[in-house]
Amino acid sequence: MSKVWFFDLDGTIADTDSDIRLAWKAAISDLGLECPAFDVKFVAGPPFDEMAKILFPESHTPALTDALRSGFASHYDSDGFPSTREYPGVIDAVKSLKARGDRVFIATNKRFAGATAMARHFGWDGIFDGLYAGDMHKDDPIGKLAKGRLIALAMREIGASREDCTLVGDTHSDFEAARENGIASIAVSWGYGKSEELALADVVISSADELL
Repeated sequence: MSKVWFFDLDGTIADTDSDIRLAWKAAISDLGLECPAFDVKFVAGPPFDEMAKILFPESHTPALTDALRSGFASHYDSDGFPSTREYPGVIDAVKSLKARGDRVFIATNKRFAGATAMARHFGWDGIFDGLYAGDMHKDDPIGKLAKGRLIALAMREIGASREDCTLVGDTHSDFEAARENGIASIAVSWGYGKSEELALADVVISSADELL
């Protein structure tokens, strides 16, 4: 039976940090807010709500998060991702996994609109078998999903058993999601996760070739 791979996007498939930071800063500026510690506290990859709380711990409200998300989307989705770069070898490894009969999916905390726009821009939609994002069902009864529940939904929809699944990521939310679903996890050293986060995974790799 073929294996199933779930790949995180930010910090795993591509270095998206610069474009994400620019869009966040623009959204903060649009609201007339200041965040002096932004460059120290910000990390690309965690859920939007989580990062909003980290950046504005004293003034955070759901309304503020919604306003920031809306502003971020207006900047990020239309800028063409000028500074985003694929990590060396990752897409080639994905193609090799597919060539041997495995199924490959993107599973991301990124907004569905931004993730699908990026996938089209880089041609990933013609390589991966599907894309799952935490807010892809935000407007229906399922609602927004944390990474663990998102992986569970994906496994149900594609009919994958936990023994056949592996999640590849770079931050704690990835590895906690894998553990929650009883599937294997691989941490990539080239992403945004700190050493203590990578230690939560079953295996840590430093080169995309190691996926094969």
